[in-house]
Parts: sequence; structure tokens; C-alpha cells
Amino acid sequence: MNQIKRLSIICLAIFLGTTVLAQEPKKIPDELFYLMPEFKDGTVYFRGQNPAKGKLNICAADNTLRFIDDDGKELAASSESAENIILVQIDTVQFMHDQDGFYRKYPVTSNMGIALKRELRILKGAKKGAYGMVDQTSSIRQYSTLYSEGMAYNLDTGDPYEISETLYLYINHAVLPLTKKNLKKAFPAKKEEVDANFKFLPHTPDEAAAFLRKWVD
Repeated sequence: MNQIKRLSIICLAIFLGTTVLAQEPKKIPDELFYLMPEFKDGTVYFRGQNPAKGKLNICAADNTLRFIDDDGKELAASSESAENIILVQIDTVQFMHDQDGFYRKYPVTSNMGIALKRELRILKGAKKGAYGMVDQTSSIRQYSTLYSEGMAYNLDTGDPYEISETLYLYINHAVLPLTKKNLKKAFPAKKEEVDANFKFLPHTPDEAAAFLRKWVD
């Protein structure tokens, strides 16, 4: 590893603070456990600090920024340092950081677009039906064990987990619910179009962003 890259990862660890994670393998596929399919080179932009670079990803289970240290270990940013994160870019993808986690950006203009919040939740209260089937939606999947922040959750007892994705609107650095009111703020000259087409907004982020581009003058 060259000295510049080594220094970048050391700086990243200093800026973020670290939590050492469990070394046992996760049973949940990486493409579900993380917001990116794999760890990629990226940059963390802080409030009032210089950016830091490293091998980055974001965990969907606890919404923590993860990075690979110089020894190949996976570490998590401390909650205190995460409060100062404004933006994370991993490969070509950008994630905004708000109080309750990270949102993937799908830009429509330079300062506005669709934000996607993805969450992985363990359902402790899920009811079991006949033959062990879980009485919940089809989005629920069951695996044996989930490791997060060094804690092991045994899912063989009947506690499945659920993946959910929710679309929001972002304007500058603010994440807002995707409502008529907020769309009219984003497109003040298109209020009639918003009223007429709101219920036809697509449910995927790429399609929603493409739809909103029609309202850009």
C-alpha cells in the first residue's frame, strides 16, 4: 500500500473513531447487509473538518459507516463522529447523512432530488402461523444469524428480519417526506402539475427522479 493511501486510511480512523466488529461471518448476504454490494474506495465529508478517504460501505442493519483499516479489519464509525458527517461518496454513489442515518442520493438538479432510506430490521414480535410460516409480508426473509456491532442475534428462534426502502425528497442538505407540500416547495412554478401527477409518482428511486426531471425548467 503506498504511503498516501496508508495515510488516508489512518486519517479516516482518527476522524471517525472506531468500533471493532465481530470477526465471525455474517449470514445475511452482503448486498442486503450493506447499502453497497462491496467495500469501495470513497470519501467522507465532515462538518468543519477535512475529508478522509478509505475503503467504505454503510450497514443497513444499524446505519453505521463501515471502513476497512490498514490490517483488513472492518470497523464502524462511532456515533459521536457520525454526527459530523455531511456526505459520503462510495465509488460514484453519494449518501447524505441526516440525524437518523444515511440516504442514497438520486439527483434531479444540483441541489434537489430523491433520497432513498434502506433499513434492515429484526422483527421480534412476528407471529408464527401453521407449519412455522411467519405471518408477515413477503419481503421478510429468515436466516440463521445476524452479526452487528459484535452482537449475535439468533434468528432460528423465529425472529425474521425485514428489508424496507422508503423514498424521500432532499433539498440542499435537508431530507423531507415525499409529500405534495414538499414537492410544491421544490417546484414552486409547477404546483398544478404536482397536484395532477402526485399519485402517479413511480415507486423506484431512479424512476421517481426521472419523473421529477420533467418539472425542471
